[in-house]
Amino acid sequence: MKSERVSEEKDLVIVGLAIRTSPASAGPDIGAAWQRFMSEGTAQRVERDPADAHIYAVYCDYESDHAGPYTMVLGVAADPKPAVPVGLRRVRVPSGAFQRFMAHGAPERALWETWSHINRVWEKPGARRYIADFERYVAIAEGTVTAEVYVGLS
Repeated sequence: MKSERVSEEKDLVIVGLAIRTSPASAGPDIGAAWQRFMSEGTAQRVERDPADAHIYAVYCDYESDHAGPYTMVLGVAADPKPAVPVGLRRVRVPSGAFQRFMAHGAPERALWETWSHINRVWEKPGARRYIADFERYVAIAEGTVTAEVYVGLS
């Protein structure tokens, strides 16, 4: 799987629905979070960054590394100043170096395969900083997703 090292020059602020999960329960937990995100109109409740129309999934609050529990925030890029709507959470992804992978296809399969590659095969896993990793959804269509997966580097 191809990837490239990129640099994000500014912090990314995401506001959205937060869940606590682990690798053992991520499949059903994340699926339920997506259903809730869409059915509750979460993106419409946030004062969005007008320059960024993407949906994001941010992985943060790692208990240890990719094998332990973590928090996922499913949301949108937001202005960092306004109050966060009740029931949602703000997370800041610090600027810096990232390894970017591309995922395309059926969402569950494409993202699972990408994260499996990152966590099991990728040759530089020791370089991860485990502060905040994220998926930026470039395109979402019926049964297909194109997403950029960013892994924070030390």
